[in-house]
Amino acid sequence: MIQRGDQVLEIFLEETADRLDAVESGLLHLESCGEDCDPEIINSIFRDAHSVKAGSNLLKLNTIENLAHKLENVLEMIRKKQIVPSEIIVTACLESVDKLRELIENIERSDTISIRLHTRMLEMAVQKTLQGE
Repeated sequence: MIQRGDQVLEIFLEETADRLDAVESGLLHLESCGEDCDPEIINSIFRDAHSVKAGSNLLKLNTIENLAHKLENVLEMIRKKQIVPSEIIVTACLESVDKLRELIENIERSDTISIRLHTRMLEMAVQKTLQGE
C-alpha cells in the first residue's frame, strides 16, 4: 500500500489535483458552448480524465480508477457525438470531479469510500440524454 510521503504518490496527487481543475473548467466551458464547442476542448478534458484513470490504475487506487473510468466513458460519448453536453451530463460530470477530489484528499482510505451515487448519476444522465429528456 502506497502511503503519503511516497514520492510517486505525491506527484500523482499534485498532478491529479491540477488535472481535475482542468476537467472542471473544461466542463464549465463545455456547458456554455454545448454542441458548438471546439473539439479540442473535449479532447483536452478527455485526456485529463484518462490520465487520472491511468495514474490511479498504476498505483492500484481502485475506487479512483473506477470513477475516473466512468467519467472518461461519458466524455468519450461526448467526443464521439453520441450525446450532447447537456446540463444534466455536465452536472453529473462535475459532481464526479468533486467526488474524485474527495477521494484524492482522503487517499489513504479512498478505496473504502462509496462512489455508487456518482456512478449512478453518470449512468442516469447518459440514459436521460439518450432518451431525449
